Amino acid sequence: MEISEKQDFIKVIILSLTVTLWFYWLWTRKNVYQFSSRFSGLFGWPLFGILHRIKSQHNVIQELGKIFKDCKAYTICTWIGTYPIIITADPPFIKDVLSSKELLNKAQPLYQPLYDAFKGGLIASPVDQWHKNRRMINPSFHQRVLTSFLPVFNKAKDGAIQKFSELTRNEPVLISEQLQRITLSITVETTMGKEMQKGDQVSEQLVKSYVIVIKNFRSMEKVPIECLLAYVKLDHLYAWFTKASKEFVYKFIEGLLYGKLLQVPTTENIRLDVNISTDNNVNKNYSYGNQAFNEKVPSIFIDQAINLYREGKMSYHDLIGETNTIVSAAFETSANALLSALLMLAMHPAVQERLFEEIINLFPDKHFYVECENITNLPYLDMVVNETLRLMPSIPMIGRQVVQDTTLSSGLVIPKGIEILISIFDLHRRTDIWGANADKFNPENFMRENLQEKHSYAYIPFSKGVRDCIGWKYALMSIKILLAGFIRNFSFETNVKLEDLKFTNNVTLKYTNEPAFTIKNRYK
Repeated sequence: MEISEKQDFIKVIILSLTVTLWFYWLWTRKNVYQFSSRFSGLFGWPLFGILHRIKSQHNVIQELGKIFKDCKAYTICTWIGTYPIIITADPPFIKDVLSSKELLNKAQPLYQPLYDAFKGGLIASPVDQWHKNRRMINPSFHQRVLTSFLPVFNKAKDGAIQKFSELTRNEPVLISEQLQRITLSITVETTMGKEMQKGDQVSEQLVKSYVIVIKNFRSMEKVPIECLLAYVKLDHLYAWFTKASKEFVYKFIEGLLYGKLLQVPTTENIRLDVNISTDNNVNKNYSYGNQAFNEKVPSIFIDQAINLYREGKMSYHDLIGETNTIVSAAFETSANALLSALLMLAMHPAVQERLFEEIINLFPDKHFYVECENITNLPYLDMVVNETLRLMPSIPMIGRQVVQDTTLSSGLVIPKGIEILISIFDLHRRTDIWGANADKFNPENFMRENLQEKHSYAYIPFSKGVRDCIGWKYALMSIKILLAGFIRNFSFETNVKLEDLKFTNNVTLKYTNEPAFTIKNRYK
């Protein structure tokens, strides 16, 4: 046999093997293909699926909405790379998924880059790790522990009012960085015990740390790119080039942990139960004008976590990862929610004035302290916050991985290997659920009579079900106290129109162009 004939023979063998392996691979996934055929959907391009439509993280949100419209359905099956994906904005289907104890693993391509960036943590960890750590961390978010944080929230409110009074210059200003400073300081004090200076929302040392964090937090913009590349197996290569940019949170948190770990354990700080009663907490004097309050230093997450670490119940990796996640996620999502709420109020002066009247009726003095019962006596504030989170959910999309054939309560069997993406953004804007003006801001959507006929999973700003957000009560409490302080003391105006807003998905929901505000003092 001549050399050319041997080469041709080898080519035929290689081609035959390739085709055989290709068909074998397709055969092993026949259940997936049969399952996907039951839904409306798009196949897209070979090997890339619909990635050609999602050119960057800046148009993920808009493109998903277009796909739902193209398919004329709210639960569809499509392909991203070689991954079969169910994308849904359908409340009954979402309930089945989020309520299933077999669907607790997060969608790996979507969350692995986040897991790597945070070095672990409840948001993205595998189900076994999540279940163990969630059970240990839960006591740190008990309602009575959250109530003990009221002095911190109120102190931050007063510091924020002081800072915003410097921005009342009758000219447009950007406020997202100030809001991030405020929420970061709250998060660090309530979770890490790093006390804020009295009368200011951040200490000078924390400002320096904050500048480093915020400057580098923009590197989290790379995480959605990694998520997209993960579907075509290129994420590890990309991550290698951007590794250095992810070290910022780790170093920041490790620095805060270092001092805590050096403390000598005492009978007071080695308790494994969170001090929910707060009876033994250290008292501090705290005053508003002529009125004095008794501030109690609360038992906090980091004390619980370090005690678990010292007892060998939590690894150092988990200690870093969980702390990373709680600090980073809490301050960023809260700042975004505050920015969106103030933006909606600035766009809708009548709503802002109605909210101001509710707040001033409860707090006639500009210097006020918010108690838990005060929050429940501000129903319109609750409606405004809920409507803000409906239109602009801090986390616009979540996902689950099907790691074994799973039967939903509806009887539908989802085969292993399927990923499920839940578009909270599109769910919250469905016109058949929220009315013809679902894209408009209307706090009346959350009047009790308007919610009665809506599905319980039609509104899920903090996810829902077995693996919901551990800090949702914490977030709402801090957001409402800060908003009450802002609206009681200032009026907000903007030239930005709701229909002109453009969104991007940088893990959390962001605006492609930050809106500017004009802030004016209220003199009542």
